Amino acid sequence: MLSFGFESEIFIRISNLFVSMTEANRKIVEFIRNEWVVPLNNNSKFAVDHNIDEKTVRRIRDDETYQIALLTIMRICHGKNITLANFFKMVGI
Repeated sequence: MLSFGFESEIFIRISNLFVSMTEANRKIVEFIRNEWVVPLNNNSKFAVDHNIDEKTVRRIRDDETYQIALLTIMRICHGKNITLANFFKMVGI
């Protein structure tokens, strides 16, 4: 009989997956912030140039718990004229 308590193998695997996804998200947000948002130093321009909301840019810049959406990543990549595959290589994921 399967147990779904804190000691179960399923819980441990899901927890490990969540941790690795959280770490990947942080790497993505920090890369965008450090490489593109901060050097530009203009949230409005970055937002317009990449077809995203200025609030999203502020969250990328300031929110340490921001969970970036794939659509946002895709729009930024489109604005930078790079593929998702190249972006993830640049980030190191």
